[in-house]
Amino acid sequence: MFENTASNAAFIKSGKLRREEKLLTDYQQLTGFQKRKIFWQISGLILISGIIITLFIDFIGNRNITWSKFPAAIGLVLFINFTLNTFLRKKITLMVVLSFLSVTGLFFLFDVFAGDTGWEIKLGIPILLAAYLTVFVLIFLVRKAKQKGMNIIAYSMVAAGLLCFYTEGMISVFFRNFVYFGWSLVVMVSVALIAMLLLFIHYRLKKATDLKRFFHI
Repeated sequence: MFENTASNAAFIKSGKLRREEKLLTDYQQLTGFQKRKIFWQISGLILISGIIITLFIDFIGNRNITWSKFPAAIGLVLFINFTLNTFLRKKITLMVVLSFLSVTGLFFLFDVFAGDTGWEIKLGIPILLAAYLTVFVLIFLVRKAKQKGMNIIAYSMVAAGLLCFYTEGMISVFFRNFVYFGWSLVVMVSVALIAMLLLFIHYRLKKATDLKRFFHI
């Protein structure tokens, strides 16, 4: 009796393992687009469900749509960007432009919800535009790089430093009506020095260090 029970348990376990291996094999055989489409469908289901549930809870509790407008708008823009990343992955320029427009629309919605303060035109959109342009240039440099190693880290650090630089400058103009650089200047100088060192190491070596080998991935 015990032997039959043990054999049945082993048979069931082996069956589960075979099914899991088959599912894993089937997933590995999918193309990159098919994998992204599965992620898009799952994320869309989660986001749309979250939006509906959030709006419903807010309406039941307050008899009106109040605070739920903010997470609902964010969820909608996230779904739009997941959609763009899924179907426009190869059209990077169009994807970035549409993504920028969607986030700009989110800023306008936030301003409407907050009472038309006008901050999105003077502060939000300029910072957003600077961020998108910086990321776009970074993606372009990464794609154009023949050898990807420490140069990618250097490009990313410079991009982050520039974004800090732009952000503080625009915030100072918005609040002080003049350009002022403080902490962002320290960040920019620091990342620039480190980036130059990384680029020197990268191009000084006869064979560029591959990121996967460098980090043992």
